[in-house]
Amino acid sequence: METLKQSAITAISQLPDTANINDIVVVLYQIRQEKEAVNQTEDKPVSCYDLMKDYIGCAEGPEDISTNKTYFEGFGS
Repeated sequence: METLKQSAITAISQLPDTANINDIVVVLYQIRQEKEAVNQTEDKPVSCYDLMKDYIGCAEGPEDISTNKTYFEGFGS
């Protein structure tokens, strides 16, 4: 099994000579995601939070709608 360091070196060495630091960062990020995906499949449950934590807060939207009573009209009594 290839180590993380070996995977990074192999991936970076396959980049063209014109690659810049951003290209290297992208490759390292992809390796990290692949490693996390492998770790998550090792018989441990994955929560919705674990899957979405990189995306929490990245979009604009309304405040917490649970505090606005108009959103609850028609529910309950």
